[in-house]
Amino acid sequence: MRRYETFEHGADVGIRGYGGTLEEAFSEMLKALATLYVESIDFDEVFLVDAREVEISAEILDELLVFFVNKAISLVSLEDVLVVGFDGKIEEKDGQINLRGKFKVISFDVERFGYGVEVKGATFTQAKVEKTDKGWIAQCVVDV
Repeated sequence: MRRYETFEHGADVGIRGYGGTLEEAFSEMLKALATLYVESIDFDEVFLVDAREVEISAEILDELLVFFVNKAISLVSLEDVLVVGFDGKIEEKDGQINLRGKFKVISFDVERFGYGVEVKGATFTQAKVEKTDKGWIAQCVVDV
């Protein structure tokens, strides 16, 4: 079962990830983001090429989420990679929420995946990080 999705939001697009843990929801959200950049991608056939360190702090989870997605978008633009996952920890300490780990990245091979849309940035529109009976949901809208 797919644990990520996109949703329409006017001229922009929402991305959403689900997970048993907060970290899984953030990671799954990156798959939704990656699907916007390409015409087609099968994550079961994607092999990890590299990883990039990521460390972010924020006062609230919604803010952390938007910073996290914008960091991934920056990597796509600057390094010509697709960010397809996250391994790490999200912990609260001294009134700050800290995310530390690695982005899973693959080469942005346009011949293999095709080209989707250009994603300009994550916004706070409909940004939400929520714990439910079934686990965690992380979502926001991205400007395309």
